[in-house]
Amino acid sequence: MSKARFSIIYDGPALTDHTMDVRELAPALLAIGEMFDAANVALNGDATDVRVNVRAHEPGCFSIDLDVVQSIIKQGIALLSGDQIAAALNLKELLVGAVGGFGGLIWFIRWMRGRQPDRIERLPAGMVRVTIDGESIDVPLKLLRLYQDIAVRSAVERVVEIPLQRSGVETVEFAEQGTITSRVERAESELYRAPAIEDQVIIDDIRRAAFSIVSLAFKEDNKWRLHDGQNQISAIIADEDFLGRVDRNLISFSKGDVLICEVRFRQKQTGKGLVTENIVERVLEHRPAPRQLEFLIDDGSANLQ
Repeated sequence: MSKARFSIIYDGPALTDHTMDVRELAPALLAIGEMFDAANVALNGDATDVRVNVRAHEPGCFSIDLDVVQSIIKQGIALLSGDQIAAALNLKELLVGAVGGFGGLIWFIRWMRGRQPDRIERLPAGMVRVTIDGESIDVPLKLLRLYQDIAVRSAVERVVEIPLQRSGVETVEFAEQGTITSRVERAESELYRAPAIEDQVIIDDIRRAAFSIVSLAFKEDNKWRLHDGQNQISAIIADEDFLGRVDRNLISFSKGDVLICEVRFRQKQTGKGLVTENIVERVLEHRPAPRQLEFLIDDGSANLQ
């Protein structure tokens, strides 16, 4: 078991009486725990478990002392595989900095300022060199991994950026034994907003399919609900010619009608998970529901007319 201790200090005119609304404190404390949990998973996988305990409230501004406690779950596996566990102290230093050292992820986010690296070079001893606009710094590879981890960045946003948006909160500081290891001011808070993940298209397929109509939508961007005989789907109708004929009342629909369509089936991986889109590119045929029995007569026609 490894341990580390640090403090987080929120300061500003709204906190001069050393009190903070529990509705604002609770999400920040939960986010601190989630920040360490996400960092632990990113660096150690399921080999260790980490928790953050509130130790005490210190006088002055609004200061909270916290203990980070890490337990090794799969010690044998880690030893056999040669993996190096990022211990509690190392996690703390990577996230919020160390006395006499760099400021960890909090400092690195400020240095990056949302920019894309021009070059990243791997160095000995688990270090990398990050170069942007002709300026280079050497940081641990583990720090770069935390910077790239969306779960970690989302937790940092809730610890730093969101509290600083509150009127009267001017700074967030992280400290070790009374010495500030990293500090963020309100003017810098937007730098700590978690970056949006670009959607990645996994499947983009065009297929021919038949659907019955469950419900129509005539407002722009509204989706029609269709049924393929097994499942109900929501679909965007992108066939402008078909929609125009519907608007001009040139097409009417009845129960049991079938649309034969050319459908684009697209699945995307997003920051919120897997998303499926159904887009009707073209309505190839509108087949009304049967209204009479069909008889094949000698001349080859299907119905008596």
